[in-house]
Amino acid sequence: MRVFQGEEAMARRMRDAARAALVLAMATGLGLALVQPPMPLAAAERLFQAAALRWLAPVAPPHPRLVLIGITEETLAAFPYRSPVDRGFLAGLVDRLAAAGVVAIGLDILLDRPTEPAKDAALRAAIARQAVPTVLVSLGPETPLPPERAAVLQGFAQGAPTGDANLARDRFDGLVRVHRPRHPATGEPSFPAALAAAIGTAPPREPFTMTWRRTALGPAAPLYPAEAVPLLPADWLRGRVALIGSLVPGTDEHRSLGSAFGPPSFGVEIHAQVLAQILDGMAGAGIAGWQAGLATFGLSLLGLLVGLRLAGRRLILALGLLGLAWPGAVLAATAAGHPGWPALAPVLAGLLAGGLARAVAGAAERRDRAVLHSLFARFLSAPVAEALLRDRELFLAGGRPKPQELTATVLFADIAGFTTICERLPPEPLIDWLDRYMDTMVQVVTAHEGVVLRFIGDGILAAFGVPVPRRDPAAIARDAEAAARCALAMEQAMAALNAGWREAGLPEAGLRIGIHTGPLIAGSLGHGERMEFCLLGDTANVGARLEQLGKQHGGAGPGACTIILGEPSWRLLAGSLPGLPIGSVALRNRGAPMAAWRIDSCAVARLDKAPSLEMR
Repeated sequence: MRVFQGEEAMARRMRDAARAALVLAMATGLGLALVQPPMPLAAAERLFQAAALRWLAPVAPPHPRLVLIGITEETLAAFPYRSPVDRGFLAGLVDRLAAAGVVAIGLDILLDRPTEPAKDAALRAAIARQAVPTVLVSLGPETPLPPERAAVLQGFAQGAPTGDANLARDRFDGLVRVHRPRHPATGEPSFPAALAAAIGTAPPREPFTMTWRRTALGPAAPLYPAEAVPLLPADWLRGRVALIGSLVPGTDEHRSLGSAFGPPSFGVEIHAQVLAQILDGMAGAGIAGWQAGLATFGLSLLGLLVGLRLAGRRLILALGLLGLAWPGAVLAATAAGHPGWPALAPVLAGLLAGGLARAVAGAAERRDRAVLHSLFARFLSAPVAEALLRDRELFLAGGRPKPQELTATVLFADIAGFTTICERLPPEPLIDWLDRYMDTMVQVVTAHEGVVLRFIGDGILAAFGVPVPRRDPAAIARDAEAAARCALAMEQAMAALNAGWREAGLPEAGLRIGIHTGPLIAGSLGHGERMEFCLLGDTANVGARLEQLGKQHGGAGPGACTIILGEPSWRLLAGSLPGLPIGSVALRNRGAPMAAWRIDSCAVARLDKAPSLEMR
């Protein structure tokens, strides 16, 4: 029996674990999928990240190894034409930066159109004669140039390093979030990667998420207009990488994570952000995909535990707190300098896991409620029914009571003289008479936290300590005392019934009750609507024999009530109730005689008249 129960319990735990694993997998997968483009929640996730960065990311100082040189409207106003940018001015700018001691120059201005030949030649010469590397921007195959313009670009880049200026935009919202250090088709380095390599810093090979450097003034590095370079102290430029680019509105503008709530970012600003990240060794230092997945799984697991343990308002409150706590933690991490944690995916996974777990647990609970209702609910008090539901795992398995050994107290009650009553009353009054009796006695049993298992003709079988098995002797003793006090209450209830029947001219009846405590095997027989909870073992038989013993030791008359306890039940009372010993009795189908006691009112009255009798 115990081996069978152990195997059944193991199988049940494995089924529960499989369901929990399925809920976890579904919730985690859905949480991650629902915030991916083109799902509508993807926009909410990204808006949250942008807002957190915009208002909470710590303010860092400008990068000490970079400087931005901007071509502004004021710069262009000094030239005879706005586009292309005056090549003679650019040649002088490159010479001045090199003379100031910069370690590299990045020219983020596409040199793809010819201008005045002398100025074009001056710029080519300036690029060629510099001792510091001068990196020019190029274009990937996704931005093709006409052959004549490609030839002009090639002429300026002759012998100089180049870097792809194309930025990877998010297909969902067009923001620049990820940087690719090498073009996937040509393998050419990006503009920031080429600058990093030019000064001896190896750029990463795989794409990485940009961690936007938030400074007080906006750009990642000090920014000066190009026309002001001759006026700058050399110390402001020496030892830095100088990036030259357009800051003219409407030219080379892009939407980025750093400009989600403001004006767009210029291309040179984005290149500076990427280069700063590479130089600091922070490329790929953002939140990796596995970290986001782990956070989502963790919240899913927490939601699962909440859903399995709580229900109703407590579940809603717990899941609501979970839904607020995680975004708060993400905001705190962003403020501490660790941005990029997903905010919505873990919350969604937690809510989904909690809801799914509650649905699964609710379905099992409804099934178990149905089983309890079919087996016990008609004859259970509300507190006992709730206790059974709460502890159902101790006695239910697979939607039915599991076979198990337990110690319980059984109570058999039978009407004395019922055959005579049947002869006196017509069928309809007889049924009404018996129904009133049964209803009254069931109420008494349930009031004492007993379980009415079945009616056997005019007899009642009740049990105390089932179906949840008792685990300690004190609980078994409480069951025995509850059964004894229930029997005394049934005696009083029978007296009240007899008084009413007497006034109505209906026959009165007596009551015989047998109580016994001992080991039993509890389980269920049948299936579906025919399933019935049953108690097997000698204890149940002894209880029935003690009730029959009332015919020999009970009082005479229709109002007589006899309550007989077997010795195990009497000893568990430990003197809490008075009783009259009736000696050792021989019970049918039982080899050895057994001591028994009476605790009904007639027996107690005899004790009062004969004080020499000992209460044992």
